Amino acid sequence: MSKPLYVFAKFRAQASQVDAMKALLIEFTTQTLSEEVGCISYTYLQSSEDETLFTSLEVWQNAEAEAAHWETDHLKKLLSQLPTVMDGEAEVTKYHRI
Repeated sequence: MSKPLYVFAKFRAQASQVDAMKALLIEFTTQTLSEEVGCISYTYLQSSEDETLFTSLEVWQNAEAEAAHWETDHLKKLLSQLPTVMDGEAEVTKYHRI
């Protein structure tokens, strides 16, 4: 039996691109939640102390569902747009519940 996969990504927007980042993430979340690949929950959070700091919280039915997500056109489109608004690289960590 496969386990749910929890994915957290921490990343920053360029200070001048915070609104653009938020717009991209809102659109992307809507598209991801409509996927038929096993998404249980998907949300982005913005720090209340630093408006440039964002975190994603994703819950997938299993690792295979999360891997299928990487093959979607809307994720490929987002990944091509992020370099124009991001500051640095994302730190992604995947977890299983114990």
